[in-house]
Amino acid sequence: MADQSGGKSAEIEEVDELDELLAEGRWAAFKEAATRRMSRRIAEDEVSEEPVEPFSSPGAFGSWSVDAIRGLLDLQFHRSATRTLLPLAYLLGLAAAFTIPIVGTVGLWRISAWLGIVFALVFAVPLGLVIAAVVRLLLEFVLNASRLAARVEHISDMADDLFQALSDVAEPVNQLSKDVQAVQFWRFRKKSPRK
Repeated sequence: MADQSGGKSAEIEEVDELDELLAEGRWAAFKEAATRRMSRRIAEDEVSEEPVEPFSSPGAFGSWSVDAIRGLLDLQFHRSATRTLLPLAYLLGLAAAFTIPIVGTVGLWRISAWLGIVFALVFAVPLGLVIAAVVRLLLEFVLNASRLAARVEHISDMADDLFQALSDVAEPVNQLSKDVQAVQFWRFRKKSPRK
């Protein structure tokens, strides 16, 4: 009996060692893939997190203009143009914030000079400031939503990697569980009733 139980325990130890090696190999593969993906994502984030400064130099304005036109002409939305188009949207919003009060003031000036002056002093300036503030807040909301979407996509990729690694580990664990149940060397035999 001692030989059989010793042989079975040696087999179990070998199976345990093999499963540990397989698990370590899968873990190492998962870790390596996750590290590569994270380093690639960090590099992409560093590139995309650089602020778009189209007015820093004529060359920067030219490259920004080309990127903005590509973003506007991308009808299938294959690439994100949010950060590229934000300066253009902000400039247009500021232009509207100045134009709307000026047009209102000029229109009322044609009706009555006093009415135009009162409108300019009481309504036009606050209206322009409110429009500029709303445009700025909306564009910052869009920018933050874009950043959040990038983070969620990164988390989703990591979850997919983790799910794949857990699936790879679950199969050998299930097999090991079945093998251990088949061995059943620890169960005590019922003692026969003594007569």
